[in-house]
Amino acid sequence: MVTKTLKLDISDGNWMVNVIHENNDDGKYELLHPNKEASVEVTEQMQGFDYNIIASAGTPFKLMLDDIVLAEGQTGDDGVARGKGII
Repeated sequence: MVTKTLKLDISDGNWMVNVIHENNDDGKYELLHPNKEASVEVTEQMQGFDYNIIASAGTPFKLMLDDIVLAEGQTGDDGVARGKGII
């Protein structure tokens, strides 16, 4: 396992980011408002992530794992951004 830094670059809002290690994930969010940075253990096995962001409409955000951009965009007209992906 390697320890990496999960970071959310956002000006304001509320968020939850979960890294899913296995089918029996512990259910704990790695990033939970107001924290914008956390250390995560990354294995060689495929891992997933999902995020939920609520902020003012059009608020830009960038979710990164060290220097790798995992997700980038802005909240929609309803002020919500949701997504998931693979690490």
